[in-house]
Amino acid sequence: MENNLINQLIFIAKLYYIDGLTQSEIAEKVHIHRSQISRMLKEARKLGLVKISVNSGLEDFSNLQNFLIEKFKLKEALIVPENINDLNLKTLGSFAANYLSQTITNNSVIGISWGRTLAHVFQAMPAKSEKHGIIVTPLIGGPAGRLKNDYQSNRLAFLLSEKLNAKSESLNCPAIVSSQNLQEELISNPNNQAVFNLWQNLDYAIVGIGSNLIIDMEQWQEFYKNSNFASIFSETNAVGDILSQPYSEEGKIINSSKYHIISMNLDSLKKVPVVIGIACGRNKIKSILGALNTHILDVLITTDITALGIKDLCL
Repeated sequence: MENNLINQLIFIAKLYYIDGLTQSEIAEKVHIHRSQISRMLKEARKLGLVKISVNSGLEDFSNLQNFLIEKFKLKEALIVPENINDLNLKTLGSFAANYLSQTITNNSVIGISWGRTLAHVFQAMPAKSEKHGIIVTPLIGGPAGRLKNDYQSNRLAFLLSEKLNAKSESLNCPAIVSSQNLQEELISNPNNQAVFNLWQNLDYAIVGIGSNLIIDMEQWQEFYKNSNFASIFSETNAVGDILSQPYSEEGKIINSSKYHIISMNLDSLKKVPVVIGIACGRNKIKSILGALNTHILDVLITTDITALGIKDLCL
């Protein structure tokens, strides 16, 4: 076979398999009929110019998924491949966004927490949706400091509602307040009561997972600014939190009433039909394990390296 033809087959194969162009796009680009492009791709595979393989490491993902599902009585576990030198939240976000787009049903009520991970997930969701009748609501109040707007629960609720062609609600109060009287006053506010009523009818809750090892991060400090919430990690055996409510590695929920938190309580969260936890990272392995041990989560979305770390702690 002439070198020119081989070079052309290689060029077409690169456009298709590496650059991700469709056969129609390639046909338009190189001025060859689409049916000819299809034949050239088949010829490239036949000549060994293209080799397609399946990563056998995916079998390990299946084993990890089964371990998590069986060990913690989950409905599903989604494990995302992680580059050992580069934890890419955009990759995790894309996988989680695809899962949510396929899973969330019409006429449902969705509650969400806050944070950078959820921001990546909702940003990655498709811009257009044919879903209808959905309501999105925050499950926790806002930050005490100047947390980046993209990470705040009200903003995330609005963003997700836009992606799902849904209606969003907002919770207009801080997550942690200075006194019980102020907490009771904000809870009794009619506008906030409308949100609390939605919490009783949730179909899905999508939550991030906090860790005792991330309290030095800027977004954590801005969220809890001027509060003494960090002390709960030094004073107790708390390893993580969901909706600013801490728990131990064994899954015991730790009393945090003295911090006057305005969020859905974890006993109520446990009753939501589908609670989806999305988190990853070496600094969150113990906190995710603790969250799994609470048996609040129905679905966990994390990375392979994080999942392996959780499994190692269980052995």
